[in-house]
Amino acid sequence: MSYKVTAFDLKLALLQYFRFKRQWVCVEEFRGADIIVDTGKEIIEVEVKITKADLINGEKRKQWKHESYKGSGSYNRNKPNKFLFCVPEKLVDTALGWASEINENYGVIGFDVELFEKSEGLGWHCLYLRIIKTAKRLHEGYSNDLRWAIAKRTSANIATLTKEVHRLRNELLTLKETQNEN
Repeated sequence: MSYKVTAFDLKLALLQYFRFKRQWVCVEEFRGADIIVDTGKEIIEVEVKITKADLINGEKRKQWKHESYKGSGSYNRNKPNKFLFCVPEKLVDTALGWASEINENYGVIGFDVELFEKSEGLGWHCLYLRIIKTAKRLHEGYSNDLRWAIAKRTSANIATLTKEVHRLRNELLTLKETQNEN
């Protein structure tokens, strides 16, 4: 079987890394961020990009956001403390260049697509991540309001996923009953 890496794979790798390896609270698709992380002391945002066009064009469309992340390190309760791009290894150089052009404090995480595809996408996705450039702090503040919003989003995700698991379980049981009748 030939496995093709998707943005979902990178997001899952990040969620596994931040939740299980670092023991932090994290959630995907939060207020325009692919992944948002609450360490208890800072908020980290990670943007996932799997193509060069998406990396450059996608972030050009978010210029307003990146402009708000610049500045004198002033606190903004809706601004993360750190920002990183997560990209396939083949885009690392492009991401490093783009990140330093947008904001020299941004970091980059690489995902080893070749090794991951050899494993056919099985196992712990986070094993294929590598911190290429550590993000520096954008500001020193910490937002309890943002922390609470992340917790609510995480709870909503759990409820949605539990509902989907229940639906799939019922479909499987129905399918088994149908097969037993035949």
